[in-house]
Parts: sequence; structure tokens; C-alpha cells
Amino acid sequence: MRDTLNTLEDSARGGSGSRALFVTFGHFSHINAQLLEALETEFPQVTFETFNLGVAMRSNYAGLFNSLVNVPWEYGLGSFRSRSVLRYRLFRNRAYFRAAEKLLQQRFGDQGFDFSVQTQSMFSAALPGCPNFVYTDHVARARLADEDQEGTGYPSGQWLECEREIYEKAAHVFTFGPKIRNFLIEDYGMAPCKVSAIGAGASVRPSRSLDISQDRYARRNILFVGVEWDRKGGPELIEAFVELRQRLPDVTLTIVGCSPEVDVDGCEVVGRLPLSEIEDYFRRASCFCMPSRVEPFGIVFLEAMQFGLPVVSTTAGDIGAIVRDGETGRLVPPKDGAGLAQALYQVLEDAETCRQMGLAGLERGESFTWEAVVRRMMAHTPAGRDGVNVGEVIW
Repeated sequence: MRDTLNTLEDSARGGSGSRALFVTFGHFSHINAQLLEALETEFPQVTFETFNLGVAMRSNYAGLFNSLVNVPWEYGLGSFRSRSVLRYRLFRNRAYFRAAEKLLQQRFGDQGFDFSVQTQSMFSAALPGCPNFVYTDHVARARLADEDQEGTGYPSGQWLECEREIYEKAAHVFTFGPKIRNFLIEDYGMAPCKVSAIGAGASVRPSRSLDISQDRYARRNILFVGVEWDRKGGPELIEAFVELRQRLPDVTLTIVGCSPEVDVDGCEVVGRLPLSEIEDYFRRASCFCMPSRVEPFGIVFLEAMQFGLPVVSTTAGDIGAIVRDGETGRLVPPKDGAGLAQALYQVLEDAETCRQMGLAGLERGESFTWEAVVRRMMAHTPAGRDGVNVGEVIW
């Protein structure tokens, strides 16, 4: 382990000749671009070469064909019942994993990178003699514990073996939150010293000073921001909102990110927007609510805190590690519409209570920036222990 850390220290301090490979799979909800920007800022002497494996695999026709043929063997013929099921299983089976591994080895195996960083747990970017660092928000075994799988089912036993290989080959694994870290230790058998929960950063942050007056919170506008309406608990939110309006008739709801068919008084459906236009909706809101049924982590909760909003959500995934129940918001079990209505009432009934929760969230949100995340990564190198102030997350 110390040899690995020394290698990374040499990479970070080694001057203009230091090179690192940054491997991604798709856009990962804007995370990849923001993480890379922070890495380049914090490691200015390292040249990062980026590679989107998901894009490259689209033209790997032999690999895709082998993966498609392997899907029914690994998951069964039911894999072809819908596009969403097939897509999930096409990218999470042994044939695809080996094809992606072969592509990476052929393209970069002899390039002499000092270290590599990969996001997500859908492949292994480990190269010969090159320490690989994994940053992920979820693991497959956590999915086994989720009841709501949107019809895509569970990962296969073969895929679980492939995923375990990712972590075994990694020099260090960074998770967004503590729940996934615990899964890696307890279910995957990883040594605690090899796994760190370092948080994540907000994709949308205030560009100017915020209105934190009591008037803002007295307006009682609830904001929902999410693309997947059902998985993010949209139906439960509408149920709760209708009930809440009976107690607080002036409360309103704004839905951003998707366009569900909702015909409820006081509710505005905005639909999908570019990131640059979402800030105004955070500013207008008094409270944020996204009652997810399944949620690995939830970047949007960090964004809500950046804008001084109390958060009402569920205990799914690592939400409970982000939102402090009773301090920065309220949490209820998933799919509990009545409990959600009561939680929203507790937050919105008194404007000053709502404001104080928002201010507590604003303070907590200072720990969740991409710059802070990268500094925590650096803390696991000898360079990071030489006096770098990393600002650990207090879970």
C-alpha cells in the first residue's frame, strides 16, 4: 500500500512529466467534468488524459455483440422484455466487462501513466504497474438491498465477481457516502484503510449572494428537481402536497427536471432545463423535497443546501448521511406519503423554523464542493499528509 501511495505522491509532485489517465463512462450526471476540473486545479503539475470508455465501446462491435449474446446466458431470456432491462444488463455482464478491459489494455497498457482515476464501478481501469483509484457512488451489492429496481432486476452473480475484481485491483476506493463504504468493507471484504467516504460536490452553486430573509421562507414554495419522476418519489410528493394544502393552503410546488402529468392546484411543472437555468428556481424556493425511493447518494441535496434550503426527503441510500433529521431538514421512510406531508408541514408551518433549517444546511453544504472532494483524495497520499488542510466530512 505504501508503495502505491508513494507512486501517487511522485505523480502529484513529479513536475511537467507526470501523466494520469482519467477514465469515465458517459457523463455521470455532470460529475465527470466537474471532478476533472477540480483535479486539474489541485494537481496543476499533472497532465490528465481523459478517456470516455462508454463512448469508445460503442464502436467496439465485436465486444458489443459478445455482450449481447452473453446477456440471456447470464440473466435469462427475460432480459429482452424492455429496452431499460436490456440496457442495464448489456453493460453489466462478464462479456462486456472483459471487452472493456481488453480495450483499455490495448490502448493504454504501454503508455506509462503514473496513476489512473476512474469514476463509477462499471469497469476496471487498472493498468500494469499503474495504481488505479476508483471514485463511485454505488455498488452492485447495495442494489441487492433495494426493493424498487424499476423493473431492471438485480445484478448477476458473474457481474458481482467482476465488480469485486475492480476493487481488488484498485489502490484505493473513494465512495460518495458512508453507506457504500460500509458495503465495501462488510460485503466485499475490503480493508477499511483502503476505502474512504469523501462526499461529492454540488453541480449547481449560487453565482451571487442569497436571500436568507424570513420572507423567502414564508412564501412556502417547495422545489422538486429530478429527471426520474417515479424513482425520485414524485407520486408520493403529489400525495403529500395535496394533503398539505388542506393545512397550508398557500403552499406551492415547482417541479423541475421532468414533465409528469400532474393536475393539482398550486403545482407548476417546468420540465427539463440546462444547469445554467436551474439556479433561479433554487433561489425562489423555501424548501426542497425529493422523496426518493432508491437513491445511491443524491447530488441535488447538496445543491439545495448550497442555496440555503431545508431538505425533506427519505432515508433511502446515503440521504441520511447528508441531511440531518431535525437540523437541516426532515426524513421519512420511502413511499410514505402521509409521513412526508407531516414532515413538510413541520418544516414549512413556521417561517423562522424553516429559515433556521436552511441556514444549518447552508453551513453544512460548505463541506460538499468538488475542490474539497479532491483535497480529500490528496489526503490519502504522503503529499496530502504534509500539512494539507483537507476538511474531512463529518458524517
